[in-house]
Parts: sequence; C-alpha cells; structure tokens
Amino acid sequence: MLLTLFLIINSNFTKTASGQNHYTLVKVLDNIEIQRYHESINASYFDEKTDNYFRNLANYIFGGNDKKQKISMTSPVTMRLHGDKEMIFRLPNNFLNDSVPQPNNSKISIFKIPSSNKAIIKYSGYSNTKIEKTIKKELIKTLNKYNIKHKNDFEVNVYNPPYQFINRKNEITVTVISNF
Repeated sequence: MLLTLFLIINSNFTKTASGQNHYTLVKVLDNIEIQRYHESINASYFDEKTDNYFRNLANYIFGGNDKKQKISMTSPVTMRLHGDKEMIFRLPNNFLNDSVPQPNNSKISIFKIPSSNKAIIKYSGYSNTKIEKTIKKELIKTLNKYNIKHKNDFEVNVYNPPYQFINRKNEITVTVISNF
C-alpha cells in the first residue's frame, strides 16, 4: 500500500513538476528574484485539528472529487506562513478555462489567485521552521536594502517530494507592492 502511494506520488511529481511555467522572471536583485506570478486556480486545505494536509489534498487530486477525476500534480506545493497557514496545490493551467472538479472534502477550498509580483529567495535541502525564519529574514533584509514594500504574506514553496534527498529546491516568497 505505501509503495503504491509512493509510486503514484512520484509519477505525479516527476511528470508535472516542470510541466508548467507559473511565473515570469522580472528582475534579479542580489540574492532574490522578482517574479510575475501568473493567475492560477488552486486547492487549499486547512484543519487546526490535524496535520494531514498533504494526504487530504492528494486524495482530492487522485479522484476525491465530484467528477472522480484525477488531476495532475504540479509543483511547487505552497505552505502559507500567514493566516490559516494552509497548504496549497496549484491546479494545472487548463482549469483556468475548464470547470474545476469540486472536492468531496468540505475543508478543501478551490480559489483563484490573480497575477501578482513576488519577491523570491531560493534555498536547498529540507525546510523547517528554523530555516524558514532565517531565509525570511534574509529576504526582508534585501527588500529593505532596495526599499521594496511587501504585503507580509510570506509563503514557502516546496518543489520536491519528501523522499528526494538531493537537489531539493525551496523558496520563501512574499507579494511586493512596488512596481517593476
């Protein structure tokens, strides 16, 4: 059972991880990038009583929806560091024009995120709260250096499945208010 789930998640991550371009590079400033994120349709999950975020969202894209439709998994997976701190899966771009299957789980929300400019700082390895705080401070320092205002809506993007040990890619992002 676990091996089957592992193989399904692996094939979905591998197949679609580089299959979508969700941003355009606008500018590079020292150790950060300003990226123009394209509009997207997303599924998010939050439940203060459990930490099974990934399992619940994975169930949705593996057919736990009103159409019993399997949905390709894209990367990155986003964890909000603000608000309810939910986990977010970006749905494939075809759902911008097609109807989105509605989740069977009432704690999963489907929503559109409009295009926006984000400041990004990349890092490798496994992410945790301590690392995220350090990287976030580094991002804020660079933004302050260039007098770039932001919305304080920090998020962590994780691009790799948890069993990938090398060449891991993560990012801390924040929406910037300044024009580019």
